[in-house]
Amino acid sequence: MERWRLVAGHVPDPLALTLLVVCLAIAVVEAALALRGAGPGRPALPRRTRLGLFTLRMLGLLALLTVGLELTLARETVRPVGPRVAVLVDASASMALADAERPGAKTTPRIDRLRSFWSAGAPARAAWREQGLSPGLRSFADRSRPIAETDADELKVPVDGPASDLARALAELAQAPDAGEPGLATDDPRPLAAVLVLSDGLFEGTGTYGQPAQDPLLLAARALGVPITTVSAGAPAIRDVAVAELHAGEFAFVENVTEFSADLIAHGLADTPVDVDLRRDGALVASTRVTLAADGVPVPVRFEVAPDRVGQFVHEIAVRPLPGEATLANNRRAFVVKVLRDKVRVLHVAGRPDWDVRALRTLLGRDPNVELLSYYILRSVEDADRDDPSAELSLIAFPTDELFKEQLGSFDLVILHNFDAINHQVGVYLGDIASYVQEGGALVVIGGDMGLATGDYPGVLATTLPVDTRRPTGTLTDSYRPALSDAGRRHPITAWLAALPPDWSTLPAFDSYNPVQLAPHAASIASAVLLTAQGGAPLLAIAEPGKGRSLVLATGATWRLGFAADLPLVDGARPYDLLWLGAVRWLLRDAAAERLSLETDRPSYLRGQPVTLRATALTPSYAPEPAVPLAWEVRPLGAVEPAPANNNSPGPPTFLLSEGTWTTDALGRASDTLPGRLPVGAYEAMAWRTGPSGQVDGPPPARARRVFLVDEPGHELARVDADPGEQRLQALAEATGGRFLRARDGDALPSSLPLAELGDEGPGLRIDSRRSVPLWDGPWALLLALIGLGGEALLRRRAGLR
Repeated sequence: MERWRLVAGHVPDPLALTLLVVCLAIAVVEAALALRGAGPGRPALPRRTRLGLFTLRMLGLLALLTVGLELTLARETVRPVGPRVAVLVDASASMALADAERPGAKTTPRIDRLRSFWSAGAPARAAWREQGLSPGLRSFADRSRPIAETDADELKVPVDGPASDLARALAELAQAPDAGEPGLATDDPRPLAAVLVLSDGLFEGTGTYGQPAQDPLLLAARALGVPITTVSAGAPAIRDVAVAELHAGEFAFVENVTEFSADLIAHGLADTPVDVDLRRDGALVASTRVTLAADGVPVPVRFEVAPDRVGQFVHEIAVRPLPGEATLANNRRAFVVKVLRDKVRVLHVAGRPDWDVRALRTLLGRDPNVELLSYYILRSVEDADRDDPSAELSLIAFPTDELFKEQLGSFDLVILHNFDAINHQVGVYLGDIASYVQEGGALVVIGGDMGLATGDYPGVLATTLPVDTRRPTGTLTDSYRPALSDAGRRHPITAWLAALPPDWSTLPAFDSYNPVQLAPHAASIASAVLLTAQGGAPLLAIAEPGKGRSLVLATGATWRLGFAADLPLVDGARPYDLLWLGAVRWLLRDAAAERLSLETDRPSYLRGQPVTLRATALTPSYAPEPAVPLAWEVRPLGAVEPAPANNNSPGPPTFLLSEGTWTTDALGRASDTLPGRLPVGAYEAMAWRTGPSGQVDGPPPARARRVFLVDEPGHELARVDADPGEQRLQALAEATGGRFLRARDGDALPSSLPLAELGDEGPGLRIDSRRSVPLWDGPWALLLALIGLGGEALLRRRAGLR
């Protein structure tokens, strides 16, 4: 049928509308009085003149209203329709799983089973329309979305959602048109009479159906207030193994045993052995084999690891694929672990007490993060031979075997401070100390009149040191001022000295050193000389043998950098503290030693969330460093630079996702936020110093590194068994007065759905077409106003009225 409507395009505010109504009323009343004829103060006019004045007044007012309210005449073709039915189609990843009626039978993807069910229900849907029902289809996963009419008949929806949140989809149906995001509800005037859910029942965030008061899904369904008919898409037989639950903390401590565990849940694979790997940043750390249990029974898998270095790492527990699995997307779970130092364990062995030993012991001992075990060795081999066990006062024997055999690996740093190793029965343990360094330990050798001077570090230990310690060097006691090498100007241990006068004039002179020489193998262990003594002799040298690091300081006079008169402070710190704290940071591979750190605002993100990177730059004295140009990049973890063009076997391609530049602020900070466009996976962010032009200055820069994860909002495939899903769907239908159907049993779409009692809510109207004729926009409204108002003015003048 057709209907005509007058639509106002502009409605004034209440005050203006009130004034308009008052003015119109006054104009109409005044015209009506004139229509009555002669009266006090009104001349007698012919009836025809009075009618003409009233008619022209009404025409003028009508023209003014038409323009002022922007009146439009709408012609609409409408038809009455009955209530609507919301059809919710599960589009989560579990709907792509293939299962079967029984083990060994042909499997069918769940979404295909639903499509066949929906296609066979075409006559039932036609019956709905004959009853005045109008179905509207929406897909739902982590949120719901409308399904286009062209895709509705064949259920053409992608089934890749990270989670199926039916409670949210039901809540969105209940929202008013203007209560939420566009598209969540429509302006359809028809009431909602029923809901049809097509799903496998694997919903996120649902509670136990035995406790309906605590189940958010049932609460949302009851709040909607309509019957919900459910159709189960799953089948009982499926072959799959999944990492269902993960048990891992965010932090671990270096060299301390940490347990990472997970629960494996399998279906159709009872008593099958499976290999499970633990990987760190893609590298295999450990493997174990477990035997899977009956369907749905969790099997724990545990890994005990002792992290060997500090930092942030992506770990992953992964099940090696088995033949015929329904999906491999649930075979692995990744997590980020930040490895910290609980306490730095330092073994400090000194040949005798002196000012240099006292200064270092005091510095390390006052640091609450350092667990210091310090020994003065006051007894020689001759002392041990003359030892009288019955004496009441006797110095205890040095526990060499316990320290250098049993507990050596528990120390983060070993310091041999002016120590005569051979005469104190430690020479037999030099090979153990060398192995400790090669395997990742840190060693410091400090000179004086023993140790380096007497040639106490020959043999295999000498191969881990940057200077030649195979022969005695003696001790020179001339006063001298050390010099900073080119490598020392860049190295974090000594770079702060570059800001001081190059002649060492503001720092105290040293009074002794051991005239060592670089070792013949120095190049092979990445050695560098940072400070030199007279004649360019190495004074402070470093090396990186194997996995460890070593440092040789060929003098016992650095204590003067902490106790001399008129000692200058650098950024509020004593030079002695800067030298040794920088050395310890470098030896222990502390990220702060690089003076550039990179952080993310969280270790892992949900897909779609923005990622914030924050960098902090420090001066060589570890004060904030402003105006530093930095470059940064983000790439998938494990992506590397391609091999050179002349290499016949190029490496993996570069997957650079984002990059940019920064300049640090007054506090040495810089940051950037990446939009939430990264796909699910593990990523590596890096930042490094550049020159003003953006190019790297000098040698390859030390890169600050941070890893992070992007994960799905839910773990849809952690549990794939359809039986619990059927129970959920059946309970939902029973709780709301709907019907429960199984697509695998051949149940048909009902032609008569359970509907809500709508009371007095009559049928709605659906507008099929509309044609609008704007009355105010054109010459006719203006012409009508001129005829009405102008004609009235002329007629009043001819009649002798003002």
